[in-house]
Amino acid sequence: MTNDSFNNIGKRLPYRESEDYLDGLIDKATQHAILQNKKVKQPAWRLKWITSAAAVVLILVAIGVAVMQHESRNTAATLQTNGPLDEFLNTLSDEEAAQLQYYEIEEIPEY
Repeated sequence: MTNDSFNNIGKRLPYRESEDYLDGLIDKATQHAILQNKKVKQPAWRLKWITSAAAVVLILVAIGVAVMQHESRNTAATLQTNGPLDEFLNTLSDEEAAQLQYYEIEEIPEY
C-alpha cells in the first residue's frame, strides 16, 4: 500500500461498527466481568480456612518443640548427677584409666 492510497482513505478507519453492535459488545463484556468477579470471590473462604489450618499447625509444632526442649533440659540435669563410680573414675590418672581396659577378674569370689 503506498502513501497515496492511505491519503485517499482520509482520517476515517476503513471499517465501521453500528451503535447497536457496540452497545451489545459493551453489555456482553460487562456481564462477563461481573461473572468473573463472582467466581474470584467464591474461593476466598478456602484461602481463609487454609491459612487458619496452617497457623494451627505452626502453633502445635512450636508447642511440641518447646516441650521437647524442656524435657531435654531435665534429662541433661539428671545425667549430671555423679554417683560413687563416677567419683572413683574422676580420681584416676590417665595411665590408670588406660590400664582399666586390660583388667581381668580371674575368679569371682563367693561370699
